[in-house]
Order: sequence, then structure tokens, then C-alpha cells
Amino acid sequence: MDKKLHPLGKITKRHGYNGIVVLVSDQPLNDDVEHLEEVFVFIDGLQVPFPVEEFALLTDTLAHVKLEFVDNKEEAVRLVGCEMYAAITPHKQKPEAEWEQWIGFAVHDTQYGKIGVIKEIKDYKGNIVWQVMDGDRETLISLYPELVTNIDHEAKILHITAPDGYF
Repeated sequence: MDKKLHPLGKITKRHGYNGIVVLVSDQPLNDDVEHLEEVFVFIDGLQVPFPVEEFALLTDTLAHVKLEFVDNKEEAVRLVGCEMYAAITPHKQKPEAEWEQWIGFAVHDTQYGKIGVIKEIKDYKGNIVWQVMDGDRETLISLYPELVTNIDHEAKILHITAPDGYF
């Protein structure tokens, strides 16, 4: 199999009588899992593919999953204890992980021009900021996606529009 599989969680029990299983994850699942067309259940060490009829997140770590070919409580009970995988990255990234990819990018503001280069991510009591350096001058920019207007990956430039009076 050439797909890279990522763990979704463990099937912990059946739900109802029509083959729905309860999936518990040890990490928050992203919303993309509700659109999965196929999952893999490891049964006796084998990756068994199952088409997904329905994947309903109840919380970010708990879901009801209805698999094709699992149509009653007996078939669902056989899957209890098995691990479920998908060919996508199913877990939410920590916000810091999403923002760290921009370290080393230059920051340009539409009004003020070049601000500097992102050197580090800092956490000030829950307020996550980029530390942007221009020589010895430090500027801290709160990480709000709404600030970013364009990203030039090739030139490694992050274009922002900061509110008036920000700098």
C-alpha cells in the first residue's frame, strides 16, 4: 500500500444496533475527518480498508463512525479494540506549529513597508506573537490570520496589513 496512514483512534464500543462504532482519539481530530471516504482498521495486524458511510464528530476526540459492510451489532463488536487509520493527517495542529513555518520570512506591511524578519514565536500568557527583528529593533506582532494579506513562498515574504497605529 503506497498511502501513508495516520492514526485516528481506537474503536472502543458499538453504538446502537446498525453497525455504528464509537471512535476515541487521544488527540483532537480536525473537521476533515467527517469527509473521509475510506478508513483502515487494523484487524489481526492487517490493514483492512472500509468505505465510510458516515463519520460524525461528537467532540474533538470522540466520533460515531458507520462503515460499509458493518451492518449490525455483532459485526461492530468484532471491531472493538481495533485501531482506525486514515490516509490524511487527522489531528489538529497546535497553533504554534502552524505559525512556526514562517520563521525566517520577511514581514512587509502595506502601509509601513519592511518591518523585519520573523526570528521566533513567543507566548505572552496566551498571546502568541512573532518576534520580528530589524537589526537590533524588535517588533512583536500578534498572530491573527486576518493580518496576513499575501504570502510569497519563493521570496519568503509575508505581506500584512496592520491596523492603524499598530507600529
